[in-house]
Amino acid sequence: MEQVSSLSQPAKGPAKGGLRRNRGFILGSLSIGHGISHLYDMGFQVFMPAITASMGLSYFQVATIAGIRQGGFGVVNLGGGVLVDRLKRQWGYILTGCMVWSALAFLVIALSRSFPVLVIGIVLLSLPGALWHLPATAAISQRFPDRRGFAVSIHGFGSNIGNVLGPLVAGLLLTTLLWNTVLLIYVIPALFLAVFVWWSVRDLGKDDGPVAAPAGPNNPSIGLGAQFREGILLLKNPIVLGLVIASTLRGIGLNATFQWAPFYLENQLGMGHFPAGVHYALLTGMGIVSAPVLGILSDRFGRKMVLVPGMALASGFSFLVVGAGDGIYLALVLAGLGLFSFALHQIMQAAMLDVVERGTEATAIGLIFGINGVIGGASPFLATLIIDHLGGFGSIFYYSGILTALSAVTIIFIPLRRRGIAGSSG
Repeated sequence: MEQVSSLSQPAKGPAKGGLRRNRGFILGSLSIGHGISHLYDMGFQVFMPAITASMGLSYFQVATIAGIRQGGFGVVNLGGGVLVDRLKRQWGYILTGCMVWSALAFLVIALSRSFPVLVIGIVLLSLPGALWHLPATAAISQRFPDRRGFAVSIHGFGSNIGNVLGPLVAGLLLTTLLWNTVLLIYVIPALFLAVFVWWSVRDLGKDDGPVAAPAGPNNPSIGLGAQFREGILLLKNPIVLGLVIASTLRGIGLNATFQWAPFYLENQLGMGHFPAGVHYALLTGMGIVSAPVLGILSDRFGRKMVLVPGMALASGFSFLVVGAGDGIYLALVLAGLGLFSFALHQIMQAAMLDVVERGTEATAIGLIFGINGVIGGASPFLATLIIDHLGGFGSIFYYSGILTALSAVTIIFIPLRRRGIAGSSG
């Protein structure tokens, strides 16, 4: 495998395009876009208690919204991964479209006055977040084969900045403005960001040569149906299958935490919008500290050496949340849990990218997110039953802790190895 020594070294290909061919600039641009995407995504979770109260939604309707978001996210990823690999030269258009689509989704949600219209907005909102990860992660994997864990984690670092700012901005604005007014305001920066994304990564995927070997699944001469079948065949790889199972267990638990934590903070602990936003930011955004460190450690010592203890710690912190009360101890526990919220999932993505062929990266990431989302689409309804019958919103943290522990056990038995590094095991 070719070793590349510097973040700033451009990818192979023609020099035309200058800065936009520089792999460090590409990573930075994708990370900024990822951060804004998560700012909107995590901020929206903080809006949900206000939306629920304003529209008089039941918890079953809240679960329906969460299920639609997760299920839609999964369907888009399952089908989108293969298409994104096939449409490599259109990656810039896809990423720009994600930002424009986000603006449209927030506009519909802001103008909604009934549950059916709100659902339409939620369906629209589930698409851009799903699509963004596919070309972005594939492009990063291809440009950083020597430092894949670090590069994927830097992309995740961008998301963690959004994970911190999203709840803080949403909580602050909700103290003075109605939720639908705030969402109308959100439309404007999304459109400006679309312009930035178009300028910075419009050439993404056009300068790397062929996406796969002539006989590979992404050869244009192969039919789309055959390409989908080739993608599903990735699951015959025991490492890929194991990572999908582990990621799904972890993802279902983590999504339940993200969906219901704002209700726990506001409805059960009685916090206001801004204090709840601060605590939620600790839960979602502490990857700013941990993501680059865990990425570097996973490159050096192997993915499993980071994933197993990380999952064990995440599970332990999840079990401590309810007993922490509502004081400083709760903030510390949520911050500890937040160190692993997204960072570990990014390491699992890197582990997946270690074992799949060049040109199938988006398909592989689509499997992780897709199966997670499709199966996880039923989880919000199970979570509602747990809330109703097993101790209120706080019981979700136990549910998440159990699933995370099961994910850690699954990873123990996956024979993780980093491609191209002889004798290295995870």
